[in-house]
Amino acid sequence: TARDVVVACMDGLLNNDSPWANSGLEICWDYSSDRNRAAQGGSFDEFITYASNPTFSTMVNAKEYSIENVGAYIKGTNTRGAMQTVLVKVRPLKGEERSFLWTMAQERRPPRQGL
Repeated sequence: TARDVVVACMDGLLNNDSPWANSGLEICWDYSSDRNRAAQGGSFDEFITYASNPTFSTMVNAKEYSIENVGAYIKGTNTRGAMQTVLVKVRPLKGEERSFLWTMAQERRPPRQGL
């Protein structure tokens, strides 16, 4: 489910460097769509650089997070996969709590079809 993917990503980000360096970011990268990957530079190394920005970095090695809401499941159509949003509140190591809205879309094309 969309919630399961977000939990996997956030759990990884909470302990980003365990069991290896940037393993949490790697989980997020593995679940990213081709469109998202292209927007972040197209490579995992570019994504690591992107993840150090002041907004995204609040999720990396944060104190804790909570799932605040899971949006309605929107069935897929002929032109796009099913979609669902997940609202996450993050308590970073430094600074104030911040909320993130994850928009999850099921892939329709190989190699990640159905994910």
